[in-house]
Amino acid sequence: MKVDRLSAWVEVDLDAFEWNLERIRELAGKGTRVLLVVKADAYGHGAVRMSRFAAEKGVDMLGVATLDEGRELRKAGIELPIIILSPVLPDELEEVLESNLAVTASSLEFARAAAETASRKGVTCRIHVEVDTGMGRAGLSCAGAVEEIIEMSGLSGISLEGIYTHFPASDIDVDYTEDQIRVFNETLATLSSKGVSFDYIHSANSAAILNFPSSHFNLIRPGLLAYGHYPSIDLRDRIELAPVMKFKSRLVLVREISAGQSISYGRTFIAPRDMTIGVIGAGYGHGMSHRLSNKGMILYRGEKVPITGRVTMDMTMIDLTGFDSPKVGEEVVIFGNQSEGNISADDIAQWDGTLNYEVLCRISKRVVRAYLRSGKLDSLKSLLGVHKI
Repeated sequence: MKVDRLSAWVEVDLDAFEWNLERIRELAGKGTRVLLVVKADAYGHGAVRMSRFAAEKGVDMLGVATLDEGRELRKAGIELPIIILSPVLPDELEEVLESNLAVTASSLEFARAAAETASRKGVTCRIHVEVDTGMGRAGLSCAGAVEEIIEMSGLSGISLEGIYTHFPASDIDVDYTEDQIRVFNETLATLSSKGVSFDYIHSANSAAILNFPSSHFNLIRPGLLAYGHYPSIDLRDRIELAPVMKFKSRLVLVREISAGQSISYGRTFIAPRDMTIGVIGAGYGHGMSHRLSNKGMILYRGEKVPITGRVTMDMTMIDLTGFDSPKVGEEVVIFGNQSEGNISADDIAQWDGTLNYEVLCRISKRVVRAYLRSGKLDSLKSLLGVHKI
């Protein structure tokens, strides 16, 4: 398999990833460990390769969202501690234990189920207790958290390895986040006075890593930052990041269209003049958004050109009118840089009315991941597996 034969692929720059990890460690300071979030296939970058590389670079733990995400990493031979950051079902606990994964406890009922399952299997289930200080999603309610955690600490079969909370607005709301940190600290102090302690205390997501040093405790949870993107454009001056991913495609067809002809489904674009239309080998089945129809842009020869007509599952049409002899096989960039031009994941998100997180995460597995090291192709990951170069 060769990149020059692909119609759609992403380039994942491991040097950029290493740079970002180093900058994050500088912010964290000595004594603070790093839990790299690799859920959603490492935000579309490929969880196995990114986790393996992160382990080589000294990351301390990995965070996933589901049992299968954790099992995938174990199956690939990754031995770092892994925590499932979302609730799992009690019926999944046996497989959790078989894969040596830590789990989140958001209720006393779940902790009891974990204790019963682990005791029956003759092992210990590692638990990180989540306390809801204001996210309003998962976690123990602050009102009864101390009493419930004390009861958890007395259960056989489980180890309360960590405790954490999560911030919904650490990029935009200082007062609310500071109040969450205060409540979390009060909870920790009360638990400590009752003799309950934890190896890991964590709360800082990407935005909090930048905005709230007091939230770092002894473990931070970078996700988006590690992949070279900012939770908010207002945070760009806090850290210098390098985007890790570029999303590329190629012209698979070049067509001459007469004035009055329609392009794509629904006939939403009618050519106002004779036009040159390029067809690229990527569509919403690859991770582009249908909402970019007739309003998104693509880089061609370093210039932004408009998407014409609806984005389809497998192809997208772009206006190449005025360019000298466009040719099948030429590269286009969906996001990333090309010559002097650049389209960022933030640009895509703005056109699409979504978040840069989603722009990254929705890139599908049909898109080959091409991993670069020192500017050279290191390996490829496709639906058929890993291809070492």
